[in-house]
Amino acid sequence: MEKIKLHYLIGDVHMGGHDVHRVAINNKILLEEAGAFDILMVCDEPSIGDMCFDTYFAGDLIKECQVLVFNCGNYRFNIREEQERLEQAVAEGAGFVFLHGDHPCYWKAIGNSAWEGAERMAGLLWREVTSHGDYGEAHIEIDLPEHPIMKGLEAFDTKDEIFCNCENVWNVPLQTLASAWSDSRVISRHGEPGTGKKEPIAVTGYYGKGRTFNQLLGHVWPYYTGHGLGENTMLSFSPRQFRQMFVRACEWVATGKVEKTFAFDGEAKLR
Repeated sequence: MEKIKLHYLIGDVHMGGHDVHRVAINNKILLEEAGAFDILMVCDEPSIGDMCFDTYFAGDLIKECQVLVFNCGNYRFNIREEQERLEQAVAEGAGFVFLHGDHPCYWKAIGNSAWEGAERMAGLLWREVTSHGDYGEAHIEIDLPEHPIMKGLEAFDTKDEIFCNCENVWNVPLQTLASAWSDSRVISRHGEPGTGKKEPIAVTGYYGKGRTFNQLLGHVWPYYTGHGLGENTMLSFSPRQFRQMFVRACEWVATGKVEKTFAFDGEAKLR
């Protein structure tokens, strides 16, 4: 079986908040267990990356990839030439997977440098009206059960952080695959009530010829902040369906199908 060329781009996001290194290590385990991917980890931390960003962009490796998993932000991915090369790769057909925690990046209002291309690829972003309740129990509903990524997956419970009122800044066409109810009766420790509506936790779109997937679940913080018990663990990665969604999405954005990863049951020993 010919494997899908997947390039996983890892850098600090949101002022170094989310534990993107731990997330990358465990996502790689899931991708390896699925057995469908030829994985290249790009990170300036040598214990995680197969190569650093300078080496990656010194050549034309990005032209060979079929899917880019993006877990970066202004604090690493801010060189315009590199941004343009990523935009071109996706526009010409490479898939793009955007992960939890990237969402405030490239927002000028908080002092970041804008990047329209990344915002269009992501679709939904954290902006002024966006909020989240405490990290805690959530129920995930499947909205498009016939979509290749979701086919056969059942609704599930998880412990995670649910983003509310994310904005489609550029009004790009999106499909919501799954969502979580935000209870307006629940007040977060920040004094913010839930929205009283369904909030998307997995959406798809397009950027040129490239398919995109925005994963709004998967909160992992480096330490306990008092925000919610377990936020500094891999609890948000526990549900089998969450793991399957991520792995299947990586195939779907690359090929438009879910065949090589369909049998993956989500079983893996994470760190």
